[in-house]
Amino acid sequence: MTDLRPTILFIGTSLVVATVVASMLVSGWRAGSLDNDVEWLFWAGAILGAIGVGCFAAAVARPREGLIRAGLLLFAAAPVLCVTAVIADYWI
Repeated sequence: MTDLRPTILFIGTSLVVATVVASMLVSGWRAGSLDNDVEWLFWAGAILGAIGVGCFAAAVARPREGLIRAGLLLFAAAPVLCVTAVIADYWI
């Protein structure tokens, strides 16, 4: 029997990303509205989140504990960077 954990993580994180991106687009918020000094931090978080989801997708094809752990770490770090960028933009 195959391990369903990577599949569940991939589907779950994909739904989270789709919901967040759709919410941002519907609300009219754009990352370009951030100050240039912190916009890079937001994009770094977005890229880490995408790589995290990619790790889960790769783990679906070939389950490896290292891919799952890397995906969890990257996907957890992504919102920290994005929210830090938004808060830092408020204080600049």
